[in-house]
Amino acid sequence: MVLSYRALAVTVLALGLTLGAPAVASADARFQSLDHFSGPEGAGITMIRSVAADDGTVVYEMVTYFAGPHGAGMSRTFSSAN
Repeated sequence: MVLSYRALAVTVLALGLTLGAPAVASADARFQSLDHFSGPEGAGITMIRSVAADDGTVVYEMVTYFAGPHGAGMSRTFSSAN
């Protein structure tokens, strides 16, 4: 039963992040993906965001939250260029 509480906690956290961020209208090119996973070894969620702005700025971010029998954690990859 502990695993299902962890999966629920990760899901609630991810939904809060996704729904809490306001959408801003702009002419920028954007991509966002949200994926979740769960199984006997744990649960997690991965969010990928990529933006190419009109001024030439490019941003890529991938964040993964995970929880399992040995604990919980977060992994983040971020890159930007002008």
